[in-house]
Amino acid sequence: MTTIAIQIELPPQGELEISGSDLDATQEQRDEELGYRQAFLDKIGPYLASLPDVPPHAMGNVSHVQLLGTDIWTQMNHYLLLLTVDIGEPRLELEAYMPEGSTACTIGSYRPQLEYPLVTADQ
Repeated sequence: MTTIAIQIELPPQGELEISGSDLDATQEQRDEELGYRQAFLDKIGPYLASLPDVPPHAMGNVSHVQLLGTDIWTQMNHYLLLLTVDIGEPRLELEAYMPEGSTACTIGSYRPQLEYPLVTADQ
């Protein structure tokens, strides 16, 4: 199995993301950032959830999806998408689920080299 890492960048939307400062963030500004995040998750979530259910192809079959996002108020528009695939890259339509001006860039394809804690055969 291989993990494909994809960097997703949405355009800054809320006041905190646009200004780049959260020193005196109000609850209203935090709620605004959370609202933008939730709107993105609501739109892309069903698509990502469907990927493991796509009928098998010769390659690029997704078995696991994980979307990571930061908890830093001024950077809530940055995401890392991790897809576990059998071999090759899946056919994706991410742009259809992202706001205009967003980018999705494949960072690379990775296989496990080390993992901790170590798992032994008798565990």
